[in-house]
Amino acid sequence: MSPRLLYFAPGSGLGHLTRAVALCLELRELGVEAEIATNSPFAQAVSRLARLRVTRLLTHAWALDAPRLLAERAPRVAVADTFPQGFRGEWRTRPGTPMVHVARRLRLESYDAAPDAWRGFALTLAIEPLAPAHDARLCGSLVRLPGWVRLGPGRIETPAPEPLERALDEGVSLVVHSGPAEEVERLIACAGGGGLAAITTAREASVPAYDYFPAANLYSRARHIFTGAGYNSIADTRDARARHTALAFDRRFDDQQGRLSALNGGSGADATRAAAEAMASVARGVAG
Repeated sequence: MSPRLLYFAPGSGLGHLTRAVALCLELRELGVEAEIATNSPFAQAVSRLARLRVTRLLTHAWALDAPRLLAERAPRVAVADTFPQGFRGEWRTRPGTPMVHVARRLRLESYDAAPDAWRGFALTLAIEPLAPAHDARLCGSLVRLPGWVRLGPGRIETPAPEPLERALDEGVSLVVHSGPAEEVERLIACAGGGGLAAITTAREASVPAYDYFPAANLYSRARHIFTGAGYNSIADTRDARARHTALAFDRRFDDQQGRLSALNGGSGADATRAAAEAMASVARGVAG
């Protein structure tokens, strides 16, 4: 029987969920059965497109339902994305199941974590350069990825709507953002003119807008790309830096300004397979 892994990806948008999908698709190719738990409202749609098992938990019940799901599924390994103590403190008392911590930039001043929150993981994966104070807290079995986790173009093949196809053929620039409408409009203003289309979950936008996933499928065809500075947006555009503009939006936990400030030269290799292999090694070790 294949090792089993349960990936907890809390987040009300597409960010954590998309990263989990990228890793779980790789895990499946490595022979590791994986399930994603999320509170994202896009869980069902993404599950259908990716053909992965995705279970949605309600935000207000997450602190109770996440440990309950872990007990019901009894996986070999569980993954805590971003938050070492969990989204709502559900892992303050570490479960008996071995856990992997996926460490992304985190505003420590906003995340009330005990000093021992970073200890006791079977593996910690640092998936981007972290702030020094954050990096110093990581301990135990630690892997710092040489690149980025991303859902590569074509991993989920989704046809674009015909009007968007025509716009891309004409050389349109893309505004891509799953955040609130006012942030979408800030990106549109930054783009500053015609020849624009938006890929967004916002209900309204001042330019032609489309609900399309995953947006990275279309980046090679865009004249320019305007996004926030979330992890996935930066990871997906590292090979298109000359055609990419990112705005750092204020987030409670995600250090977008720090992420932009830490970027330097180099294309930023795709390290998704390396991350999945490290997780699979843990799962197989536990299974053995």
